[in-house]
Amino acid sequence: MAATEQRHRTAIVRGALSRPVRLAIDLGLVDVDATVFDYGCGYGEDLHELTKAGISAAGWDPHFRPDSPKKSADVVNLGYVINVIPDAAERHRVVLDAWRLSERALVVAARLDSERRSLSNGRPHGDGFMTAHGTFQKFFGQGELRGWLDAVLEVETIAVAPGIFVAFKAEEDANEFLLRTHRRRRLAVRVSRSDRIYDEHRTALDALIAFFGERGRLPAKTEQLELQRQLADAVGSVRRAWRVAVAVTPDVDWDAVAAERRQDLLVELALLKLNRRPTFTKLPETTRHDVRGLVGPYKQATADADELLYSAGNTALVSEAADQSPVGKRLPTSLYVHESALQDLPPVLRVYEGCARWLVGEVDGANLIKLATDKPKVSYLEYPDFDRLPHPVLRRTTFVRVGALDVDQRDYSDSDNPPVLHRKETFVGPDHPLKSKFERLTVQEERFGLLGGDTRTIGNLRGWQERLQEMGLTLHGHRVVRRRSGADSPTGSV
Repeated sequence: MAATEQRHRTAIVRGALSRPVRLAIDLGLVDVDATVFDYGCGYGEDLHELTKAGISAAGWDPHFRPDSPKKSADVVNLGYVINVIPDAAERHRVVLDAWRLSERALVVAARLDSERRSLSNGRPHGDGFMTAHGTFQKFFGQGELRGWLDAVLEVETIAVAPGIFVAFKAEEDANEFLLRTHRRRRLAVRVSRSDRIYDEHRTALDALIAFFGERGRLPAKTEQLELQRQLADAVGSVRRAWRVAVAVTPDVDWDAVAAERRQDLLVELALLKLNRRPTFTKLPETTRHDVRGLVGPYKQATADADELLYSAGNTALVSEAADQSPVGKRLPTSLYVHESALQDLPPVLRVYEGCARWLVGEVDGANLIKLATDKPKVSYLEYPDFDRLPHPVLRRTTFVRVGALDVDQRDYSDSDNPPVLHRKETFVGPDHPLKSKFERLTVQEERFGLLGGDTRTIGNLRGWQERLQEMGLTLHGHRVVRRRSGADSPTGSV
């Protein structure tokens, strides 16, 4: 039987939303006001879950729903369809057909080369493989998939996860999405001085403080109109209100905050160039105000951003920035940092990591990032229960070779001796709520001699367990205790 007649056998029963549809919701592409069309919907589980959530959804499938009409929708999902089509010309036509139906965005998902290892008894067929079930599978490289989609759709696609890309019909929507999903530093402001005007108009003044903390500037004339009206009624103008805000926050260096937000803006503009940096008028309005308020002319802002982007490709500058980083664990050829502290990295390293994220998107579960400083490579490591377990074990690593536009994975979930993490406090920022707890554990383990000697022997789970056993110790949460005779408390328990 021909491969094309067996495609329906690749449809699976999940009992939950598929990964591309779940990501579309998490990233704000799909909400209750959006319409969704699932192109190649299989058994229709995404349609069921979306409808149950109050989202208007329809779908078509050549085997399971051949008579359903193909409908236009705000967002069209083409999830794991192109990888089961053996004919390259048909793949091209299907992507264009789905693109024609999408009014705002198209989400495309396909299987990657790293998944080929799971294929048993597959034999080469065309540019893919025939499985033992008589189905065809085409595996893509991450960079290959992006390049192919860009060429077919004639737009710059955006990676949202390994093997998952989104294409927008309007450039403005793409720019808004890129900037909205970019992480910004958080600012916790404590009001430490009393003031009658502040006490009387606390809600409005707190909103103004929050705005400046996020943007590094005051609202422009066309922004936050209701807030500006409230402040004008309360104290006469936004600038007078800001003088009150500064007076009640004497511990905050607002000039430094503005400088940090300027750096944030340059990082964002540097990374926008990876998707053909837009003209000034194609930027979201808020970002245009940021440029005017924090830098000045757009030409100057893009020049500064370009310098930052090129610096991220210079190994010597990356290594120097890693040496000076206020967060992370520095090793001879790398810097490890917890995902919560990424925004505390020097701008060059943030752009470096952003280049990898541009290629791979969000890596599910990754909470530790390894920035190589001797070559253009970023690794995303998944340590489940990082906060809860004293010594979490590595489940999966996603490697991003930035220069080669290549992504690969290594899975440790079936390993009986995976790498194990020590000294967790070295990876997080100073404001991590559990940093002191992690530090106390390390001090205790050093006092007991657990971390001395040849540390290579404790770098994996088996060696670490043997070290604990040899020294008659065990862990109760983030505490080291003497092992009682006959006791067999599992390492890493809480």
